[in-house]
Amino acid sequence: MESFLCCCTSCKPRYKRLVDAIYPRSLTDGLVNANMQKLTFYSISHPEKLNRIGQYLVLRLSRDLYRTRFIQVKIAVDAMDQLLKSCHGSPSLNQFTESYLKMVQKLLETNEPKME
Repeated sequence: MESFLCCCTSCKPRYKRLVDAIYPRSLTDGLVNANMQKLTFYSISHPEKLNRIGQYLVLRLSRDLYRTRFIQVKIAVDAMDQLLKSCHGSPSLNQFTESYLKMVQKLLETNEPKME
């Protein structure tokens, strides 16, 4: 029965594993910079994945907003900002900015002054 589990990390696409790795194990820590550098390098090397990375970050942000995990929300916003700055010349940037704007919209809809 255990062989049918598909939620293991090796089954996830690489971009999802890289995004998941930027979140620290301890909530007191911030963004994991070494893993953020790996994600940035991956997004520059594979610009076609930039849209999926953005969508997955928005999904994680939405889930963390719902669960009121504001430290993880801040990590998602920081990651999105760093990716936006590093991939400014990418042809996939238009689709990535859609994810960025969705993220901003979700933050504004929370009615939390900290999130604005």
